[in-house]
Amino acid sequence: MLLPYQVQYIDNCRTILELHDLHRHMEDGFNAWYASRQDALFQIHRLREENHRLLRDYLFPTLDTLYSADADTLSALNEFADALMDWTTNLDCGLYVQIHDAMLSLARIQKDRCSIIQELYKLGMGLYYRNRMVSLIDRKRTHAILFQNEMVFTEAASYFPYFPQMPKDETKGYVLRSLANISICTSDLHRRIASSHMILQIVQDPYYRSMAPSLPWDTFLRRTHQQMSSNRTEMSSSDLTKEELALVLESCYEVYKPETASENPSVRWLWPYYEMEYNCGLVDIQKTLVRMKTLIEDTREDDFTMSGLYAHVQLPMYMGMLLKNHPGIRDYDLHMRFLSDACQKMLRILLVLPTQQIDDYLHYLLTFIIAHYWEAPGLPSYHDVLLKIMQRFAGMLYLHSRRTGDIAQCLCEELLATDPAFFDDIPHISILSGVAKKTAVMQFAFEGALFHDLGKLPMNTERLFQKRQCLEEEAQIECLHTVAAYDFLSQRPSTARFADIALGHHRWYNGADGYPVDYVRNASPYRQMTDVLALADYLAQGTAAWDHLVRDAKALGGTRFSPLVTACLMDQALLSRLQSLVSKESDMVYYREIYDSLTPSADTPD
Repeated sequence: MLLPYQVQYIDNCRTILELHDLHRHMEDGFNAWYASRQDALFQIHRLREENHRLLRDYLFPTLDTLYSADADTLSALNEFADALMDWTTNLDCGLYVQIHDAMLSLARIQKDRCSIIQELYKLGMGLYYRNRMVSLIDRKRTHAILFQNEMVFTEAASYFPYFPQMPKDETKGYVLRSLANISICTSDLHRRIASSHMILQIVQDPYYRSMAPSLPWDTFLRRTHQQMSSNRTEMSSSDLTKEELALVLESCYEVYKPETASENPSVRWLWPYYEMEYNCGLVDIQKTLVRMKTLIEDTREDDFTMSGLYAHVQLPMYMGMLLKNHPGIRDYDLHMRFLSDACQKMLRILLVLPTQQIDDYLHYLLTFIIAHYWEAPGLPSYHDVLLKIMQRFAGMLYLHSRRTGDIAQCLCEELLATDPAFFDDIPHISILSGVAKKTAVMQFAFEGALFHDLGKLPMNTERLFQKRQCLEEEAQIECLHTVAAYDFLSQRPSTARFADIALGHHRWYNGADGYPVDYVRNASPYRQMTDVLALADYLAQGTAAWDHLVRDAKALGGTRFSPLVTACLMDQALLSRLQSLVSKESDMVYYREIYDSLTPSADTPD
């Protein structure tokens, strides 16, 4: 049975999620909505502080002395962890990991092999879902994180030789699933296939089935086929052997073929079957595009089920990938017009998506858009797509970015007044002069700030850190938001010039500290604007400690911040302007922008 503090923490987290929803009270007009947002932020802050107290006073002391906990306390912890990680809403995956990491340490101390295996599996699953924060970042950047997850599953799987001696069927199941789940963590395609193939042989073997008759063997079989079939996307571009290709194909037919005969097939399962046929060369590009169009057109715009969202969000991304790789196909312009309409519809659907659909799957879809959107003539720009997603699903990130932009513009104005050539290292600014130059600098500062923290959006940190303080491991992952944003922004024309700003705004001016090491200031033509945004982001943190922020920023001139930029803070008139931008009164302008973006037909301010 859950303990009172655990019940309270769960209730608080659920309430915070409801309060976080920007659509609440929007139908009552801007003034009422703005007032409700201010009240919601106050309530969120109060609940977050209470959550901090609950964890500090109850959970963390319990984890620190777990070896002396009684059976009821351990049972309650397991139930608490299950409630935090229900695999749909994923209320608090970070705490789930913390709890099972502590339970694993206890099991090791007690030398309880069954408990060790169980906790390794649960910890591995928690790490997998936590690591989805970085699932679509280049694996070269996330190798250490994913390798840790792979090793946890590998350790649990290493007990497989003792399978016959294990006293519990449940423990045997944890070993089997851990062995299978190695494939979802490794970047090595051949190892993924070999791992899944091994499990397929085991779960179909009567010998092993007879040892644990209570296990859901057919479910294990289906899940392993699903894991194997996920390799379909690499069938046409990898160095698979004929035997490996046959294994992937077999699983694809097992998983996806039945959907083709269904009366109401799910797009989420039907499209992968079509994709597999295309990757294998069984169907050409033209027929594949026709199939894709049909799936999109036949799905109602108000279908917010998993199948509907797959059709309206993921399929346009896949279609963009196909057209990008086949610019010379027949009827290319016709396909592009369809894709443009599909992308516009995707944005309309996301803006009106019901609150109850904002779950773990939707977050994956948003991440998929950010990572895979193809920017091409005739399609909505990546710049505009990001802006709409941020305003709809990351309001606090948008507010911080806008405030950072306004501070950056004030700093730029001061810098230009003292040195009109200050930003002349930037190619598109160096060719301008006078009013045109100032306009370009101000616009660059505004948009650079808008996307400087883009990498936090797919990590969903806003949703997470409104509930509680950041854990150490989460902080390490969050540092990757700079390299993630760089990768996403640099690949699209409408945002490429902002990529260095996103990469370098946490790196120290003198290179002695900060992150990431990838950013080398003197190698970037955008270094002067990155210097400005680094200070602006720092000053945009909050209101209560303004004098301390300014004092510390001045002291860090020449080390963390550019001394030329921090010199602006000696101007008292400028400081007064900057302080007004971090006041609560300035929020109304930013909230108005969000409100108007989410209610296109909204009237003028009340």
